[in-house]
Amino acid sequence: CYLYPTSGGNARPVPGMLAGELPTGWDADGRSIYVYRPGELPAHIVRVELSSGKRTPWKAVEPSDPTGVDSLRGLLLSRDTKTYAFGYIRLLSDLYLVEGLK
Repeated sequence: CYLYPTSGGNARPVPGMLAGELPTGWDADGRSIYVYRPGELPAHIVRVELSSGKRTPWKAVEPSDPTGVDSLRGLLLSRDTKTYAFGYIRLLSDLYLVEGLK
């Protein structure tokens, strides 16, 4: 993930962001972003300060019933950080045990 200056110039990588993480929202002051690693359940959202790269755990989110859910998709965070939304795929199946067959 890169930061692109609106006044022009070269893009620079986001300090403190780890490989495989995706941005999910900006902090209201514009000095931090929130990131998460897709494929984890629960999804651990981390606040990353853009000036220093300092990482602060913010929140772990998952569906209220995580049964059959492998990961979250499209995690989005509102600018005031009071609301978030995500999607997921749930895969449920039945397993039958049959005994005594000849």
